[in-house]
Amino acid sequence: MKFGGSKGAAAKSGGPSAPQVRHSSGFEQFCLSLRNTEGQSILDMSGASQANISFITGLSHRISSDDITATMEECFGKDFLEGQQAAANAQRFMDQALTFPDNSFDGALAWDFLQFLVSPVLEETVAQLLRVMRPGGLVLAFFNADEKATRIPVYNYRIQDQKTLLQIPRGSLQRGQHFPNRSIEKVFQKAASLKFFLTRDSFREVLVRR
Repeated sequence: MKFGGSKGAAAKSGGPSAPQVRHSSGFEQFCLSLRNTEGQSILDMSGASQANISFITGLSHRISSDDITATMEECFGKDFLEGQQAAANAQRFMDQALTFPDNSFDGALAWDFLQFLVSPVLEETVAQLLRVMRPGGLVLAFFNADEKATRIPVYNYRIQDQKTLLQIPRGSLQRGQHFPNRSIEKVFQKAASLKFFLTRDSFREVLVRR
């Protein structure tokens, strides 16, 4: 297992302070897919946590952990939007992110990190994410659906059960762009299929099949 420890924290200003428990239909569907076959390889991009490791291994699967948000902060600095505009920063991020061999994983918990990336880093990162997935593999991703928000919260995600997640705040970041369904479809245009899940909060959940 590859463990990516917390190498930093996102910008603190404006973020919520208390952990939040939420039901996730997207994660529930992701879990249902894991019950069909044992011994699958799962990538958790929210950093190593005992809760997530115990849950995934408890389903007889393998887990690799990587704190992708900490990698973004290390490469882009506190201002993710400005930092991505520098070609050297963007290349440094691409050199460090998703450095796994092709077809490494059956599932990936991308959580919310993609919404903080802008072109061309966003498209290159999605291409890398799909590259490391096996055909038919699933990627779970979250996008903030509040169109009026200029800053959106960043979370670490800890699995409570197959329907419930604990969101641990790690600050907030300036929004790079809004992601309605059509924009998400465009981002994942090379995927085999997408399934969206309605939520009662400000999240847009999507399950992407490689």
